Amino acid sequence: MNLEKFEPRSGGMWRYTHKDEDGNQFGFHGVYHEVLAPERMIDTFEFEGMPEKGHVSLETAKFMELHGGRTRVTMQSVFQSIADGDGMIQSGMEEGISDSFARLDELLEKNEKRRIKVRAR
Repeated sequence: MNLEKFEPRSGGMWRYTHKDEDGNQFGFHGVYHEVLAPERMIDTFEFEGMPEKGHVSLETAKFMELHGGRTRVTMQSVFQSIADGDGMIQSGMEEGISDSFARLDELLEKNEKRRIKVRAR
């Protein structure tokens, strides 16, 4: 995945591209409607590969601090139609989100290990 634009502020934009195992590239973009750190982010999500523009979902991510330095993230996606929602599920979105969170876990774990090493010095 290549993060091309990331402006996590109200009114900011984001865009990334993803290349699959066969070398096909797919683009996604959106606009941040509200960024209320550390509680909530509301943005749009649009897949650039749709034959017709305008299939946009509204995404809300809520963050709750838990014990032990952990965070619970609750995400909600609202689609313009049942067909759009079904299409997103059939596209492999669930697997993609799971993979993304697994990679984020790995990154956070590496950063925590680095931070522990620096403190030990």
